[in-house]
Amino acid sequence: MFGFIKKSLSKTVEAIKTVAPKKKITFTKDELEDILLEADVEYALVEIILNELYQTNITKEMLRSKLLATLSYTSYKEPEYTAPFVELIVGVNGAGKTTTISKLAQRYKNEGKKVILGAGDTFRAAAIEQLTLWSQRLDIPIVASKQGHDSSAVAYDTIDSAKAKGFDNVIIDTAGRLHTQTNLANELIKINRICDKSHPGSPHRTVLIIDGTQGNSAIAQAKAFNEMIGIDGIIITKLDGTAKGGSIFSIAYALKLPIIFIGTGEQPDDLVPFDKYEFVDGLLDALYEEETEADKQEKVTDKIVQEKQIVEEPIETEIQEEKIEESLSETSLKQFLLDERLTLLKMISPTKAFVNYSNTPVDTYIEFTNNQWKYTDS
Repeated sequence: MFGFIKKSLSKTVEAIKTVAPKKKITFTKDELEDILLEADVEYALVEIILNELYQTNITKEMLRSKLLATLSYTSYKEPEYTAPFVELIVGVNGAGKTTTISKLAQRYKNEGKKVILGAGDTFRAAAIEQLTLWSQRLDIPIVASKQGHDSSAVAYDTIDSAKAKGFDNVIIDTAGRLHTQTNLANELIKINRICDKSHPGSPHRTVLIIDGTQGNSAIAQAKAFNEMIGIDGIIITKLDGTAKGGSIFSIAYALKLPIIFIGTGEQPDDLVPFDKYEFVDGLLDALYEEETEADKQEKVTDKIVQEKQIVEEPIETEIQEEKIEESLSETSLKQFLLDERLTLLKMISPTKAFVNYSNTPVDTYIEFTNNQWKYTDS
């Protein structure tokens, strides 16, 4: 899977290399600003990411945690349902709905499930023909009518047929003429109502198809559909054909919706589950050199020295035990940071520090008590 995601980011990586041609251990904030903007991360989000980075020289792990934070809403959990699983596919014309439906159908078929398609985009004649051709190619049944017929009737008939014949999955196409927004909203609301009438609780998932080549301009489309009908998840298409892969961060951050799959090519099998860790690592591997263990140890030591220089001198005390404890805290902090995979953000005192988990967006405090470092709330 990682190979497919990495391959789909190839054009984005090429664009990044125009501003960062060589891999490095660290980048400055100015360099990262140019890199993220080149990858089509929205400027407002770039500012948020950079403002959350406290250091001058940013390592791979530091940036990784902040990029993952923007994708914190992308995980998807399938709802409970009574078969068949009904899926409504929405999106503007040209986003790749028909091709994505075929990819979803092929995926379910590969899993051993019985799938039926509903050609609910009755506004555009070509949509019916295209989906019918895909159904024939994949040997998957389809319910279709003629152009201009009631799309909700197609949805009802598709679900009714699926229930009668024991199908596992129903995938229903819809119209995507966003320029006639009121008519489309009414149509989608009606389809929703009819689906629930045919099979209570359906559609179980409404999926928005976003064209990856449109970058951040797709956010406005997504918000419009979400307001119309409510979106359960996103599939991003054509990612392999764009240098705007960074827009996924902006889309995910702005919409706070799960990203279920990404399209990585034109073939029916070119659809992979979105994994935020693999996606982020695919970008960062193109930027950063790998650090050796010696580099990591030296980095932790340097940070402790640097932070100690800006901490106020501790109040003199005559109690020898307190001086010993300070020394122990300094020694054990190095090991604690390595064992816990933490990044030191700031030394608040000799026995208290502000740190960040190296693979999450969480910042927290640690404190030296009873001769060891522990997590604390404040």
